[in-house]
Amino acid sequence: MGYKPILLEARREFPVRPAILWDVLADTDDMDRETGMPTVAYGPVVVSADAFYRQASARFKGLLSVRWREYPFDWVRGERYTFLRVFEAGFLDTFHGGAELSPNGDGTSIRLFAELTPRSLIGWVIARVMGWKGLRETLAYCDRRVAQRQSGLDIPVSPRSRASPVDRARLDRLVVALRVASLPEMLIQRFVRHVTAAPDREVLRMQPFGLADAWGAARPDILRLCIQAARQGCLYHSWEVMCPNCRVPKASVSTVAEVPKQFHCDACGIEYTADLARSVELRYSVHPSLRAARDDVYCIGGPANTPHVWVQQYLFPGTERSLSARLGEESFRARALRVNAICPLEPDDGGPTEVTFTYREDGWFQMRQRFRPGSVTIRFRNETARVVVAVIEQERWDPRAITAAQVLSLDEFRDVAEVLAGTTS
Repeated sequence: MGYKPILLEARREFPVRPAILWDVLADTDDMDRETGMPTVAYGPVVVSADAFYRQASARFKGLLSVRWREYPFDWVRGERYTFLRVFEAGFLDTFHGGAELSPNGDGTSIRLFAELTPRSLIGWVIARVMGWKGLRETLAYCDRRVAQRQSGLDIPVSPRSRASPVDRARLDRLVVALRVASLPEMLIQRFVRHVTAAPDREVLRMQPFGLADAWGAARPDILRLCIQAARQGCLYHSWEVMCPNCRVPKASVSTVAEVPKQFHCDACGIEYTADLARSVELRYSVHPSLRAARDDVYCIGGPANTPHVWVQQYLFPGTERSLSARLGEESFRARALRVNAICPLEPDDGGPTEVTFTYREDGWFQMRQRFRPGSVTIRFRNETARVVVAVIEQERWDPRAITAAQVLSLDEFRDVAEVLAGTTS
């Protein structure tokens, strides 16, 4: 006996701009963590003529093991996203969900939806209960994050945020060392609060310039603080080798000398050369002796995991999709995931407000496109016999990143440059 999909929907008004609420909802990894979802194990990307997905598995409440196919999210930055999970067994067949945002005066209207297809009568009951529970917890999560933004707090306050315990004696010794190094007292106290109270994931692979920008501090001061904390054994640095396409870390080494010349990105299906001036980035993590932070994964497909991607769309063979997105006055490009065919998209005040990208067996039909900054209608056409995942992404690199070439060229850090580079004998 087949069961019809269960359609659930929730709406709410929030007194913040859509861009703020988008930042909250797009971070699906944080959302799943905070709403009590289990950690997820992801397999490699599977690509065939009629599908593009990752195998995923999780264990609910430590008892029920679940496996599913996780398809790429569809999204338009600042406006909406959707996702699809197809389960191999259990009480659910499919779960299709998402969020839509729209301006409403000085605030934002949000629509959450869940479409669950059960496999059995008990599955129908469980799906309704879990579906409504998920929508309520997502809205409660948004309430907490919006309240945090409005209060000016920079560290999430939530009943589920996991901040592992800190060795206070070791932290006190670090504070003394930072004061001896003449770092600003306000910055020291801000750093102590971050290391002590921020969720685990926020004290791992920290971007020094990202922290500086978030805290309103001078970038050199934050980098100097991280170097001093590492000298005291409270932080450790790593060189993260970033994929030039998805811009996700693919390897982590302790010295530049250990960075291999060639890397492979399974998600993008490419081999690439590690570029010290672009794709090798310095990050810092709290040392386990100070705080044993855990690097758990809850969701890797949400928009916040690839913030340089403005639009992502799943295109079935022989289909066309049209959408509207707001693009600023900067360079973008259209790209097809895995095959990595690229078509530049350049801003032009006299350009059109509608652009078309046609994907054929030999790549994009268009060699280059122009657009007028603002609201742009984007039309994707897939004229091949296989699935294509198309994206519109920024050309510019993450402005918060500090690369190996930058660090090793700074005069004020020459005393640690050899240590970071791993060139000492």
